[in-house]
Amino acid sequence: MSAQNRTLFHHLPPPAECLALIIGTLELVPFGIAGLRNPGSFADGYGLPISNTASQSPSTPSTSTEEEQTKKALVAAIAARNLQNGVLLLTFGLFLRDRRSLGISVLAGLVTTIADTVIVRAYGVKEKIAGHYVGVFNCLAVGGSLLYWGRNDPLW
Repeated sequence: MSAQNRTLFHHLPPPAECLALIIGTLELVPFGIAGLRNPGSFADGYGLPISNTASQSPSTPSTSTEEEQTKKALVAAIAARNLQNGVLLLTFGLFLRDRRSLGISVLAGLVTTIADTVIVRAYGVKEKIAGHYVGVFNCLAVGGSLLYWGRNDPLW
């Protein structure tokens, strides 16, 4: 039985690579594709809601519609960025299987994650900042562990 477990775990990637693949999948599906399909819902989860009834004035409905469309386009651009990040992480993790490049890519996500946190803190819903802090921690922990530990280190 233990020989079967050893062969099963022998074929799985190390935990840091598994976590990076999970991050890539999250970037691709809920933060990318779902964000492109429904920018309004994605914007609410991101921390920058699109529909703001307090700022809309009844005298200029076309201006508010144009502003809402612009906001949706900007949120869709954020979702497209996440989609690109997900494809990049999954390419390095699944196809190229280059641990160091995967670690650099995850750590590079720290730039956008910190920027997202600052933007939401300045302009968005303060209660949504915690999700961005989780993203910062994930980039540091997973990216750092991919760069620090090698594939054949005894820990893995």
